[in-house]
Amino acid sequence: MKTVSIADDHPIAIHALSSLVSVVPGFNVVHECLCGMDLLKKLREEPTDVVVTDFSMGRDDHSIDGFVLLRKIRECAPDSGIVLFTAQKNPSILQRALRQSVNAVVSKEDELSEVIQACLLVYRGEGQYCSPIVKALIEQADNGGGQKKEALTRKELDVLRLYATGQSLIQIADQLGRAVSTISTQKHTAMRKLHLASNTELIRYAFETGLI
Repeated sequence: MKTVSIADDHPIAIHALSSLVSVVPGFNVVHECLCGMDLLKKLREEPTDVVVTDFSMGRDDHSIDGFVLLRKIRECAPDSGIVLFTAQKNPSILQRALRQSVNAVVSKEDELSEVIQACLLVYRGEGQYCSPIVKALIEQADNGGGQKKEALTRKELDVLRLYATGQSLIQIADQLGRAVSTISTQKHTAMRKLHLASNTELIRYAFETGLI
């Protein structure tokens, strides 16, 4: 019997996935989790063959999301296959997830049956799998169809990380030993490179990429 964990912050998504997986012969859903912390707790107690998880599940201030969650899943359940089931459309994030720890990525805009396809392939160890929509997003980026993002410097990353944790430009300048004008310029440059139009988008980017 192949065991499966499902994690999503929307109960209706969990219900839909669980109902779909449960009718597949040989599959048994043993964990249903609404947040990353609960998923990790249950995986430490009882790892499963496959983990189907969302990327962002920010239900409270203590949530574990993004690449931090994926890394911790791999740490506490190293033999589990990971299927990322996400609404994320940023090709760089999807590609990084595949490089770091994920065995398959399925878009929430794909047919739900793609999740079953991914679970089967991951359990059989047949290499990485991308659903049709995810594959199209990545190929479009590889072919130059999306906006190219310039690489951030370490100093710019430091500024973004600290700003996303709630610190002001003055506090960041004091902590890093730089002028406030320098910090402001580095923040502005980083946002331009990432094509982020607002502070809200900056904070969302920091959470989704595991920067904080």
